[in-house]
Amino acid sequence: MAGRTQSPRRPDMTLSSPAIPRGPTLVERLPRGSALLVPALLFLLLFYVYPLAQLIGASLPGGSGKNYALIFSRPVFLRVIAETFRVSLVVMAVTVLVAFPYAYAMANAGRRALLFLTIALLIPFWVSLLLRSFSWIVLLQNTGLVNQVLLGLGLIEKPLKLIRTETGVILGMVHVLLPYAVLPLYSVMKKIDMRLMEASSICGASWFHGFRRVYLPMALPGVMAAAILTFTLALGFYITPALLGSPRDMMIAQMIAGQFSEQLNFGLGAALAVVLMGLTALAFALFGLGRVLLARRAAA
Repeated sequence: MAGRTQSPRRPDMTLSSPAIPRGPTLVERLPRGSALLVPALLFLLLFYVYPLAQLIGASLPGGSGKNYALIFSRPVFLRVIAETFRVSLVVMAVTVLVAFPYAYAMANAGRRALLFLTIALLIPFWVSLLLRSFSWIVLLQNTGLVNQVLLGLGLIEKPLKLIRTETGVILGMVHVLLPYAVLPLYSVMKKIDMRLMEASSICGASWFHGFRRVYLPMALPGVMAAAILTFTLALGFYITPALLGSPRDMMIAQMIAGQFSEQLNFGLGAALAVVLMGLTALAFALFGLGRVLLARRAAA
């Protein structure tokens, strides 16, 4: 009716389910920028984790560990593993000893000298590893430069046998691995304040005493990084020992290649590869333990 006021609408009293607040999704819970890691993770899964799983599966045919039992029961395999460790340790020690003064010179050089030393260090990367190994054959042969210089200086009466020997293998590997030792050493040494050495000299310490008690402890992180990098790379060397060494100097990478390409024993070759990775992981663990002990000793 006209004049009748319309009563207000009553609120709906029917019960409804309470609104549940939506929590953050898995993607939202990730730290900001983590999505950028997805391509790298996919790459690692596809080209590292999956092949590694395939390799481990090939080393265990039918779930049997007979290949590993064969490796650790045959003296020839144990000898090659021990030889690989021994040669890698020697190469590591020689490489770090040669790299230390070179990195020291780089850390204390002027701009032009640093540029020259850096170019001289990185030039070998422009040449393939195969060509560098062949160049050592030319240098170390009986009529090569090394023997001719030693003969000319009267230090030897007849040419030394340097090809197909362990000495040739070590020289070639040290040459290849030298940049990998110099760069981590230089990155640490360039941050060391040389005024500390001057202060130790003012306090009456000799150069050697100041170097041993002041400079060397600060350079130890670089030494450890160079040592673990060169040692782990030396464990898997193949081309240089194959060209410069003899069958007596065979390393585990050569034996792995022989099992795959010559013996066609893929299961045993895969097992040897897994053993090599295990030895590399063990080396990382030992070096990591050494760094922890050195850090605790320095903090004490």
